[in-house]
Amino acid sequence: MSWPTPRHVPTHRIGLLAPSANPAVEPEMHDLLVPGAALHVTRLPVMPGTTLEQRNAAYPAAMAASLGDFGTLALDAVVVGLTGPSYAAPPAEDAALQDRLSETAGRPVLLAARAIALSLEVLARPKLLLVSPYPGWLTERAERYWRAAGLTLVDSFKLSETFRAYEMSPEEVADGLARLAPPADCAVLLSGTGMPTLDAMQWMQGRIGVPMLSSNLACAFAVSRRLGLAASPTLAACCPELARAL
Repeated sequence: MSWPTPRHVPTHRIGLLAPSANPAVEPEMHDLLVPGAALHVTRLPVMPGTTLEQRNAAYPAAMAASLGDFGTLALDAVVVGLTGPSYAAPPAEDAALQDRLSETAGRPVLLAARAIALSLEVLARPKLLLVSPYPGWLTERAERYWRAAGLTLVDSFKLSETFRAYEMSPEEVADGLARLAPPADCAVLLSGTGMPTLDAMQWMQGRIGVPMLSSNLACAFAVSRRLGLAASPTLAACCPELARAL
């Protein structure tokens, strides 16, 4: 018997490790990938009674353990959808962690901060304006990380003095972007996978004057580039410069 072409058999399967309470990384990644790429998600463990700093310190070990939660599912790559833990280490150590996780998983594992680094390299923008939803201590770690990666940090814009990424609205993020005046040769980075970024980036596209990327968009770009996938309409709408590189 002849059947129509199946519509629900993906061309690629991508795993996503997400922090337990992160509300944004899963829906944004789904929207940033082409329909043929299926997203399979597992949550990193809940850590009751811990601070954000304590969780960030514990997450690298939890990442390695959580890779086994996918069982025998034949994944083409895995994205680790959080940025904070990477900022505690120099970029070279972060890259080494990514290599170890890939070896453990037997497939490419992409850390969010390394995906951002790749995206900035493709954009060929040596200057960075950081938009942070983090508390002061984590913003300082992010600044140190990107300077150590060889970038010139032209400014840091804090959306909040406390960790509110999971509570922010797209309107609040867009209002923050509207206050920026980045120099022409820089890129704007909205760091933090839990912050809603896609609506704000689309609303501000063409108004801010320089490329914008977020942690989630960089993850989608990096895994799409690794697997030879095209740019989704959402990725192209938010960052046409990166979309043209796929």
